[in-house]
Amino acid sequence: WPSLPPQLMSPLSTAMARQPQKLDRNSVSMALGAAALRVTVAQGGFAFAAAPCSSAGHATAWHTQWSLQGSSTISARPGPTSKASASAASSAAATVSFALAAAAACSRRGSSGGESTSTVLRPSAAPGRRVAAPVRATATAEARPTVAMPSGIRLSGVSLAAALEMQCAAAGADYAVSWVSVNGQLVVGSHYVKPAAQGKCAAYVKATESFQVPSDGCSGPLSTVYHLGQAICIQDAGSYKQLKRKDLAAEHGVKSICFAPCGGGVLEYGTTTVAWMETPPNCPVMPKGEIRKAFEDLGASYAMFWALQDEQFSVVADYTSESWAKDLRASRGDDKTFCSESRGLKIDAGGSEPVAETANLGIEIRVTVAESLTLQRKALAAEFGLKALHLMPVEGGVLECGISDQQLTGLTLQAALKMRCDSAGSCYAIYWTETDGMFSVAGAYVTPERRKALRAKGLTTDFADASKYLTISADGDALVSTCARHGTPTFVANAAATETFCRQALAGVYGIESIVCKPVKGGVLEFGTSSGPETATWRDMPPCPDLPKDEIK
Repeated sequence: WPSLPPQLMSPLSTAMARQPQKLDRNSVSMALGAAALRVTVAQGGFAFAAAPCSSAGHATAWHTQWSLQGSSTISARPGPTSKASASAASSAAATVSFALAAAAACSRRGSSGGESTSTVLRPSAAPGRRVAAPVRATATAEARPTVAMPSGIRLSGVSLAAALEMQCAAAGADYAVSWVSVNGQLVVGSHYVKPAAQGKCAAYVKATESFQVPSDGCSGPLSTVYHLGQAICIQDAGSYKQLKRKDLAAEHGVKSICFAPCGGGVLEYGTTTVAWMETPPNCPVMPKGEIRKAFEDLGASYAMFWALQDEQFSVVADYTSESWAKDLRASRGDDKTFCSESRGLKIDAGGSEPVAETANLGIEIRVTVAESLTLQRKALAAEFGLKALHLMPVEGGVLECGISDQQLTGLTLQAALKMRCDSAGSCYAIYWTETDGMFSVAGAYVTPERRKALRAKGLTTDFADASKYLTISADGDALVSTCARHGTPTFVANAAATETFCRQALAGVYGIESIVCKPVKGGVLEFGTSSGPETATWRDMPPCPDLPKDEIK
């Protein structure tokens, strides 16, 4: 059962429940008077299949395909219908049609082949708040829902560091260890120890680094969790016979340990202060996919998890990247961060603050700090140099991340540009930064193979070189602007043939084919391919794993 697409979440809930809330299958089925309901995403629209109950109480089947057309119209194409109750089917269809009409009225779709957004939900919102949606510019645009990344995805770098530290904070643990499988052995990939729990706890984690546990054929908690995918909590680690490190735990005062599946491996976290029960601590599980998106796709400087309790949201876990914390310490002269100053804040769950709206609407929201009228921490965000906040609804609450004015420079920027070309098979890379509402080129790289191919054609400059003399409005519909505004990667399949691409002529002159723009720290990273054999060929948005910029620095 797929979750409802975010483009329909708010209108559908408003139409059926008269209040913005995330609907599940049962509530939608009840609203439709259906015994069963299935929603699937189809090219150009959404397909709803339901089994309404007839007047005689027998479940019968019908389905209809709705397609978004233009900016505000919807066409219905009836599918095969059995001997169903006509009134039941008509009533259910009318209900869904009403919800879809509301969705279409709130949507706009890019023209075929245009460099524009595709099915971006824009409900009436407070100034400075934008609803994030997948952005794509291809000849055949599709309506695509925003989905969480699978739990089996591996975390690394700053994303892994954030997940470990935030899980410790949420669970009240003193340490966290990430175990990964290498050549049939579970080994330590990374770890975190609370500053207040140094000493014996740090020594226990240090000693753990030398341990290896077979991922197969072992009855211990690590391999059990690795294979079964279910968490195990050990109340008394020092006396648990199946724990290979029980003597080490007893020696260093580790009382309770929890093992949980994480990103294709196992996350271990424990406490030296209080003993837990034989069930995992009652705390939210940090959303690994969204954490990875925050730091690797959005170029965030921090992340914080807001949990709901007594009709108020409060921060239960947060993480600030080391590089941003270091820059803040140098510029401010203290150890304060935006996260540390947000911890004591309470947000009314029924209010219009972006955290509450994200949870109530069940959709991602991006807030421009300078324009927002509902952000309670607007002055605080400006004090710490934040340009935008990106909020994502997750199980147990809301994950917030922030994009600061921290930019890539020097050797770090040069390395990031070249390594992006190497990893993506592109022929050039450009780093765009914004100043006074205009984007300009802050750095560029062209591969030697590309330079050689251009010289053979009598050209001494490249597309990236020519782009250095241009500026792009941050409020426009250009590929770079759209990427920065919505915080999502953008893609154009054929730049030279796309009339709405503002550098179409340049792309034609230099033989540029496909272009990707991706939000990164301090701006937007653009990279693309050419029509020559010196680059890769992209038929769609290429997979672009993040480069560890903090580690590169």
